[in-house]
Order: sequence, then structure tokens, then C-alpha cells
Amino acid sequence: MSTLKAVFFDLDDTLVPTSVYDVRAYADVKTSVLAWVGEEKFQSLDVDKLVADFKEKFVKAPWDPEYKTDVFTWRSRVWEHALKLQNVKNAEEVGVKCQKCFDDNRMGTFPLHDCVKELTEYINSKGLEMCIITNGHHRVQRDKLEACSAYTLFENIIVGGEEVLAGRKEKPDRGIFMKACKYVGCLPSEAIHVGDSLGADIQGGINAELLATVFINVKSRDASTFQPMPTYTIKHIAELKEIIDKLLVE
Repeated sequence: MSTLKAVFFDLDDTLVPTSVYDVRAYADVKTSVLAWVGEEKFQSLDVDKLVADFKEKFVKAPWDPEYKTDVFTWRSRVWEHALKLQNVKNAEEVGVKCQKCFDDNRMGTFPLHDCVKELTEYINSKGLEMCIITNGHHRVQRDKLEACSAYTLFENIIVGGEEVLAGRKEKPDRGIFMKACKYVGCLPSEAIHVGDSLGADIQGGINAELLATVFINVKSRDASTFQPMPTYTIKHIAELKEIIDKLLVE
């Protein structure tokens, strides 16, 4: 039987409550945009529709898939598209302001969960290695990692977007987990991966044949609908210590 030697972590909605900060940032855009569209549109602008239209287009392509346009410009243009759907004349200018507002609000205060420092200290005390494996645009993820001070707690960090730029693949591809294993010096059967995405984190851990996968059920989903099925399910990263304890004595 393999012994636990390493813990791999997802970043967004695992170590950092990113969704909470997203909600806060969208609310700031809704409040601020009314001052930017001009008096003729102020009364008629539907800010809820604006954000919904932005999200609809954003989810299909959150950044330029060809990496030719920088991510800020790309997302500003998505806001511009949403504004034009409501016939805002200065949509290009306002789109830039919307994206800057969103980024400034989200990254202005983007801390790790309160328990993460204590958790990492506990993991270190057990002689276990750690690595963050995060998907996403390289610039966006590196900015998040800096904003939450992840570098002060984690020596090993792999960003999926950088793997893509190098011609490799991000989660759930097993290769990115193999790279993490190489970083920390363990076999796949000696590592667990913790994350909030069944498709990326749990499937990735399964693809890599890790010792176990831990799903953080942020949205309180019905366990009977899980596909694929994680080894363990928790509601918050703070519960991970119990799983580590269990694996260390098995």
C-alpha cells in the first residue's frame, strides 16, 4: 500500500473563495457603470442584463484562444459587446472601465481562506510536500497567486495556461500531475489532489492514478450526481486535515 507523501491543491474556490470575490466585483461594476454610460442611457441601462450578457459571452471564451490579444483587452471587448446590446454609444470606452473596475475590486482584496496558513503548517509538520496546480490564463492566474500571497506558503506551483503555451495540456490531463509529482519527488500513488471541479480536478486525479481525490463541494451538489466520483468529499478546505490524518495511519 502506498504512503501519502504529497498534497496537490487547486487554487480557485479551493484555497481562495474566488466566486465570492467575483460576486463582489460584479456588484461594483453594476454600481459604477451607470456613471460612465452618459445621461441619455443612465435611466434605461439594465445592469443585471449587462452582467448576464457579459457572462454569456465570457464563459464561451474567457480569453483569446490564440493568445494574440492580451487578456485585459479581450475581456474589455466582451464588456463592450454586452454594452452594445443595450445601444450604449461609448461602449468601447466604458468596456475598458468595466474591466478595470472588476479587476481592481477582485484583486484589491483577494486573500486565501483563513485556515490555509494553519493547514499548510500542519502538512509541513507531517513531512508532506505540496504543490498548487491551477488551470487558467497564465497572466490571470499569476496575478491571483500574487494577490493572495500564495508564494509565501507554496514553493511548487504549476499554472495550466503556461503548460498550454508550451504545447502541453492543463487539468484533467495526467501530464500536469506527473509534472507535479516530479517537482515534489513522489509517485502518483503517493499524492492526493484537492479541488472544486469534478471535470478538471477529480477526473485529472483519476487520470493520473493518484492515491486519492478530494472534492470540495462548494455549491452543495447532490452526491448522487457526481461524475466522476471523488474518493472523498468535503464542504471546505478546513476539513482536509481529517482526511490527511486518515491516510497517514492507513
